[in-house]
Amino acid sequence: MWYLFFLFTVFLTIFSLAYPFLVEFDIRLNVLKLKGRLKVKLFGIIKIEYKIRIKHGYIYINHKNFERKEKISATNVNLMFLLDLVKQLYFRQQLITLGFVSNFGYINDSCNTAVGCGAIDVISKGVLSKIKNNKKSSHIFVSVEPKYNQDVCNFRLTTSVRNSLFDIIYSLLYAALNIRSKKYVHRKRRNNT
Repeated sequence: MWYLFFLFTVFLTIFSLAYPFLVEFDIRLNVLKLKGRLKVKLFGIIKIEYKIRIKHGYIYINHKNFERKEKISATNVNLMFLLDLVKQLYFRQQLITLGFVSNFGYINDSCNTAVGCGAIDVISKGVLSKIKNNKKSSHIFVSVEPKYNQDVCNFRLTTSVRNSLFDIIYSLLYAALNIRSKKYVHRKRRNNT
């Protein structure tokens, strides 16, 4: 039995190294309305789209007319799992492209629009240069466009990453076990008080 499991693991590892998964993300966020959209594209064929909005301390996730509501808090299990998964996948992925596009405008006030665009440009280039230092083979671009005739603050982040199946499975297992241990510690603290 263990022999078959070992052969299956070796096969998955070799297969995922030869044919890594290509995943593309497109995240759009309107800061003024607290609405956004997340598109995920697998292998350039499979497309998944989520509509996201934040209201009264909750995040609403809409997918194919099915809405899910999650409370935004530091102890929310689903959000902690997602953060742990992203942390694990960050160091195991090959970042191919990363783009940041922003529209900022303040109606009838070109001075505030220019200052806001400059601040967004400096902050985004600082954060993305830190990512570029860790992922040297990636292609990163930034664009901040001023809009002088409307009140707008939009952000768009597009990225394409390549990852192996073995790393995805490892990251999922690590995040699930980490959440389970955090729930145990939180439950133990609550029972002791």
